[in-house]
Amino acid sequence: MTKTLGGRVAKIVSLLIAAMLVLMVSFAFVGCESKRPEISIRITFNGETYDLEYQLYRNMYPQTVAHYLELIDMDYFDGTVIHDYQSSRMVGGGYYYENSDVDVVDDLLEKDYDAVTKDADGNVTLENISVWADENKDTAYNTLYGEFADNAFSVENNGLTNSLGSIGTYYYTPKNTSQKVYVQRNSDGEMDMRSYCYNATTSLFYLYTGSSGTDSNYCTFGMLKDSDDRETFQALLDAIEEYTLETLNGGDEEGTETFTVESQMTIEDEYWAESSYEDVTFNIPRAQIVIEEIRVLKY
Repeated sequence: MTKTLGGRVAKIVSLLIAAMLVLMVSFAFVGCESKRPEISIRITFNGETYDLEYQLYRNMYPQTVAHYLELIDMDYFDGTVIHDYQSSRMVGGGYYYENSDVDVVDDLLEKDYDAVTKDADGNVTLENISVWADENKDTAYNTLYGEFADNAFSVENNGLTNSLGSIGTYYYTPKNTSQKVYVQRNSDGEMDMRSYCYNATTSLFYLYTGSSGTDSNYCTFGMLKDSDDRETFQALLDAIEEYTLETLNGGDEEGTETFTVESQMTIEDEYWAESSYEDVTFNIPRAQIVIEEIRVLKY
């Protein structure tokens, strides 16, 4: 009887240990970072909602993906708008409107990036710091290392190129500035001096509206997940075209009204060493394209 009871106890203990090991492995698996995290972007336009899913290529652009995932986890992009609708891309991630009834030019507000990513003493609070004023990393810039060709960054076996709906980094810093910064090129901490203009991205990103294209001075770091998402993105573009024809031009195919209005905007950048910043032309949509929310689906 004692032997039988002891055997049962030993068996129960063994099962408990096995269950704990399985649970520990499960938690470890959940905590792992995948090569291709996934996010969802919910966009609204003219009363319709467009849900898109993306794969981000961490294996190619680790610091870029880490930066944007960190901002997404802060709900940073929720409620921002597409503020600059260009010929091949729509740019968002840095501006918003306080309500739906607005003057698209006069009421466009810049989101305070520093307020979200710095503490009261002005120190950068982001974990993924990759740009510095000095080689010893005493003074951090609140910007992102540009993982693209014009910044002397390369991807083995070639990187991503733009396709319909692809997502990439964006900045407005003038490229003729001679200002230099130090960047941390990889997780081993290797430092190098590069032009600030290519390492000035904060929160802006673009969604590519063309069929294909190559950019050597921006980082294309994510693609629409599947054909359903590409169809959804195309439906958004079709809705914008229909709005331009029907609402702005009253159905007249020869109408001259455009979807955007040009406006000169001043970009403020505390890190730029020049005495004044050039004005930038935004092509502001006449109807709001709102980024309702961005969420991480898989890390």
